[in-house]
Amino acid sequence: MNKGIKCLIVGLAATGLAVRAHAANITVNWGAGDITGISLANGTPLPLGDLIEIGRFTGTPTVGNPSLANFTVFGTTLSGSGANPPGYFAQVSTFDEGGFGHSNIYVVAFNAATAGAATQEGIWTLAAANWVFPKASDTPNSTSFDFEELVNNPGNSASFKNTATKVYGGAPIQSTDFGASTYLPLQTIVPEPSTWLLVGTGLLGLLGLRRRS
Repeated sequence: MNKGIKCLIVGLAATGLAVRAHAANITVNWGAGDITGISLANGTPLPLGDLIEIGRFTGTPTVGNPSLANFTVFGTTLSGSGANPPGYFAQVSTFDEGGFGHSNIYVVAFNAATAGAATQEGIWTLAAANWVFPKASDTPNSTSFDFEELVNNPGNSASFKNTATKVYGGAPIQSTDFGASTYLPLQTIVPEPSTWLLVGTGLLGLLGLRRRS
């Protein structure tokens, strides 16, 4: 085959791959930029630099269970991103659709810069069209939401909307920080019963070894 034709075919193939890769991307514009943010369990605004994620669960997570075993991360940001104060954030996440298309969007926050270092956690979602990951083939293939959408009357006797799900976390907290504000607090991470069982089994095993020695 002529060398020039070969180069043309390779170039077209590479262009096709690039177009397909680009076409597979979806975008989520997400944040907390108004009067509803995230706080620690005691109501203190989530410190600057603490981790916040969006993603999807395989299946429906159990309310009251902090487990992220079935959670897949789509995008991350930090408290204070987008020149926001503590507890507020702004992020645009654009990645390959993967298995996210048309899955419910969950927001997960931690009281540390990494999930592994956290002792408190919060998990929230909302049954609304803009809280669903788009597909790359959708028009538009993007969505936008604000954390404030989880509550009624933000900044004034706020309560969770009937369509909101607090998988893990506390009740809304009213505050005068940065004006009249509402915070959705994290909750201390309590190990699952199965974890306690493993710990207990391990301790019994250690006691047994000590008795034999």
